[in-house]
Amino acid sequence: MTQEMIEVLTSPGFVEAMQEVRQSPLNQRLAKGSKILTPVALRERGVPLPENMRVSSRYFEEGLPIPINFGDNPDGSPNLVNAINAAEPGFLDRIRESHPELLREIASEGDQPFRGGGCACGGAASVCGGAGWT
Repeated sequence: MTQEMIEVLTSPGFVEAMQEVRQSPLNQRLAKGSKILTPVALRERGVPLPENMRVSSRYFEEGLPIPINFGDNPDGSPNLVNAINAAEPGFLDRIRESHPELLREIASEGDQPFRGGGCACGGAASVCGGAGWT
């Protein structure tokens, strides 16, 4: 299990996706994260995510009211951040400064601590990824 998590977090597709988010203009990072840090998008990049692995890719930086989770919700419900970014790209990036309390509420919806058999996190600077089994 640990070896599989290491392979995921160090795979070129995962590392490149994290770098892409970080290199995006500040006002596009949340929308970009929702596009490329989801489990489906990571698998499309060749990241070797086992089907039973839960992925919780988070973006954080100074000024954000809460780390933003682009991964799976523990209960299997849709990720609200990703759903909003798909329906209205750029909306969350626009409200991050004007309404940080609203962004906090949206970003914390459905985000619960992982309750599984194992997890691992990796990342640097402003992006991290975690993986665990459900």
